Amino acid sequence: MIKVKVPATSANLGPGYDSFGLALNLFNVYTFSQRKDKKFNISIKDSNNQIINLKKKNNLILKTISKMKDCYSDKIETKGLNIEVKLNYPLDRGLGSSANAIIGTLCGINELFSLKLSKKKIIDLALKIEGHPDNIVPALHGGFTISQIEEGHLYYEKFFVSPKINVLLFIPNLEIKTKDARKMIGAKINIDDASQNIANASLITAGFIKNDLNLIKKGSKDYIHQQKRLSLNNKLKKFFDEISKNIDTPFFLSGSGSTIIFLFKKDFTKKEEIIKNIAKDLGIVNYLIETKVNKQGIIINEVGD
Repeated sequence: MIKVKVPATSANLGPGYDSFGLALNLFNVYTFSQRKDKKFNISIKDSNNQIINLKKKNNLILKTISKMKDCYSDKIETKGLNIEVKLNYPLDRGLGSSANAIIGTLCGINELFSLKLSKKKIIDLALKIEGHPDNIVPALHGGFTISQIEEGHLYYEKFFVSPKINVLLFIPNLEIKTKDARKMIGAKINIDDASQNIANASLITAGFIKNDLNLIKKGSKDYIHQQKRLSLNNKLKKFFDEISKNIDTPFFLSGSGSTIIFLFKKDFTKKEEIIKNIAKDLGIVNYLIETKVNKQGIIINEVGD
């Protein structure tokens, strides 16, 4: 039996559209084994141990296995394959759940059937399924990552983030589908907006390298996608705008949303109360998770290790 723990990820981080990714110490857990009765089974449960039933077309575990069978049909046998998934954060909240499922499945099947795929090969396969690299790279490698695709080739760099930087996740009870959020972004952008985003993305990178939240804050404004995605939900947009007036630490819409990620170092208790009160006034049901940036990425063990 193989156990695979895959970290949640936060992508974009403001101006780093489809490029920046951050791995978090919040994991979905996948176990892979082979059944004696030869039935193919996938079981997915949420953090409350409730079964989640996904439509076949939305099940990225199935899609990933199908892709792998296209490449390694002589080595992968789905008869008797048993996959159990424990989700520790909700789907469609901008925490990289699709990349999480893809990376978890690729790595689990790789181990169970001894395919001996390199991390580079796993990333290449994941990219073909996911379509963009910002979540898959930190899910596999951890840390703060910058990814670039040029002439069909993926290049990425990982940076370690200081343990002094803490993360607060504001997770509303609002689903946002990535495909819907991506439709909000136009095919053309203003040259001044592009220039501002380049400058701000550079400041954020420098901030993570130098462990400087002030630099990250200075570079946190996005001019291309964030406000458009927030407009998918009027309450969430109002919340984000109100937070901007009351919180002086860096924060971003996580991926497509609806989660909002805050970065801080000092005691954040008073700021948390402000966040809770604004959400309450707007009638946004939510919960908060405090965590850290994950350093190592995916964790793979044989059960019992």
